[in-house]
Amino acid sequence: MPARNLLAGARIRGDGFAYTVVNREVNGSVIVRRERDGAWARLRPADRVVRTARSKMRDFMPPAMVRRSY
Repeated sequence: MPARNLLAGARIRGDGFAYTVVNREVNGSVIVRRERDGAWARLRPADRVVRTARSKMRDFMPPAMVRRSY
């Protein structure tokens, strides 16, 4: 799935590490943190990732704001 579809709190796997989505930037980049050592990284909106767990943020959003149900 493209990184632009991720919400804060989602867990993803990439480059052999597990990451947690922290936030988004204004330009669409996604800020992630590596779970093992806490290193920060940025993903471009078009980067492809594998999601391992859904974000719990989706449960608190109104239905009109939830774009996709991956």
